[in-house]
Amino acid sequence: MNILNDIVDFLFPRYCPICGKRLSSGEKNICVLCLNDLPRTNAHFTEDNPIEKLYWTHLPIERATSFFFYNSIESRETIYHTKYFNDPKVGEAVARVMAEELKETDFFDGMDIIVPIPLHPRRLRKRGYNQCDFIAKGISEETGLPIEKNAVRRIIDNSSQTQLTTTERKENVVGIFQLIHPEKVLGKHVLLIDDVITTGATSISCGQELVKAGDVKISVISMAYAGKSFLSYENRQY
Repeated sequence: MNILNDIVDFLFPRYCPICGKRLSSGEKNICVLCLNDLPRTNAHFTEDNPIEKLYWTHLPIERATSFFFYNSIESRETIYHTKYFNDPKVGEAVARVMAEELKETDFFDGMDIIVPIPLHPRRLRKRGYNQCDFIAKGISEETGLPIEKNAVRRIIDNSSQTQLTTTERKENVVGIFQLIHPEKVLGKHVLLIDDVITTGATSISCGQELVKAGDVKISVISMAYAGKSFLSYENRQY
C-alpha cells in the first residue's frame, strides 16, 4: 500500500495550499511545517482563560479554547482555504492535529456529542459545504465523539460578522438559530464547534438555543481566535 501511495504521489503530486511546497506521502492536505507554524494559543492550559470568559454569564460553559491565533499568514491562509477557497479538508486535517494535542489534557473528558455551528441553507448551497462540519469531523475522528447536526438549525441568514463592532456582532446574531430536536442534546455535555472566535457572539447565540433543551452543558472550541483580549498570552511559554 505504501508503494502504491508513493506511485500515486509521484504521478499526481499534491501541494500544501498554505506554502505551496509538495506534500510527502505521509502528509494530508497541509504540510507538517505549516501545521507547526500555526501560533498556538495554549488556552486550554489556563483555567478561566480569556476565551472561556467570553461565555461567562451567557452559557453554562465548561471549557473553551481556540487552537491558534488569527494573526499570522499561516493562520489566515488556513482559515481562508477552509472557509472560502473550497478546501475544507484543510480544516479537517488541522482539527485532527488540534484534537490530538488536546487529548493530552482533560479537555474532552465528560463530553457527549459534537455540534458544529450550522450555516443557513442559502449560504450552504452557495458555498457547497459547512466548514464547521469538517472541523467537527476531524475532532470526531480523533476523540470518537459522535457528531450531531440536526439538533439546531440556522433560520436567519445574517450578514458577515467580519467588519462589525462588538455591539453590532451581538445584535447581528440575535434569534438566528432554532432548536428543533431538543431530545438530541437533553442532558448532554455538548462540544460546540466554530471556525473563528472573536467575541463569541455566534457560538453564544447557538449555545443559548441548545440549552433550552434542558440540563445541557456547553464547551466551545474553534480553530482560530481573533479577539484582542487574549493577545498578551501569545508569547507565554508552557
